[in-house]
Amino acid sequence: MIYKTLSQECSHEKILRKLFKANCTYDGPAVFTSPLMLIGFTNRCGSNLLAEHLRAAKGANGFHEQLNHDVVTKVSCDQGIQSFPDYIRQVSIGAARHGFKAGVEQVAMLYRLGIVRMYPSVRVLHITRRDTLSQAVSFSIADQTKQWTAWQAKQSDASFDRADIDRRHDWIAIQNESMRAAAKVFGFGYGHVTYEDLIDNPLDVVSRAARFFGLTPPEHLPAPRLTRQAGAINAEFITRYLRDIWNP
Repeated sequence: MIYKTLSQECSHEKILRKLFKANCTYDGPAVFTSPLMLIGFTNRCGSNLLAEHLRAAKGANGFHEQLNHDVVTKVSCDQGIQSFPDYIRQVSIGAARHGFKAGVEQVAMLYRLGIVRMYPSVRVLHITRRDTLSQAVSFSIADQTKQWTAWQAKQSDASFDRADIDRRHDWIAIQNESMRAAAKVFGFGYGHVTYEDLIDNPLDVVSRAARFFGLTPPEHLPAPRLTRQAGAINAEFITRYLRDIWNP
């Protein structure tokens, strides 16, 4: 599964290749002087909170999901951008260093399309959750309700689905192991933090993350805009899942 994850084009890459055609790849010299900064993530792992905190570091910007095909397509069409390398240049404009969030398939995509050649090196900061069951439950609920952040309106109620949680739990495990493998296979710098540590010691974790990227750590962190969404329904689904496991 890891080989398949790293070797096959994901939906983002397929659409970007159709959008830019021959202008999707890069085979020139480095155009940036600092490493490419990537937050490697899976859904509901705390990456948005980490990104928000990292933007408090001096000289840092970005760390959004700007590699998603819908975002790339909209920005490129609105601004008349004709190539994927030019898109990377355009969104990175500014005095601050620009980072991206990337799933493992997108990390592999950047390697295959030669985008990594635009940088002297690549650093992947991988954020995971130790409690992957809670992550899988949160993922299942968010995907059903479409309420991915606290300020988004819930579009529907969530129902307990053990098979769905099982699938997401397995997917998280494969994605996390593939992220570790990708950094090794592609020769990227690899760092790791956990959501739980970020919650318990945010300034310490963000300072370590900033130093990993070569940024100046923030002296303090403003109160995050994001809030924890886990509530009664999450706890109920976890309890039901564990009960099903022990009493099949």
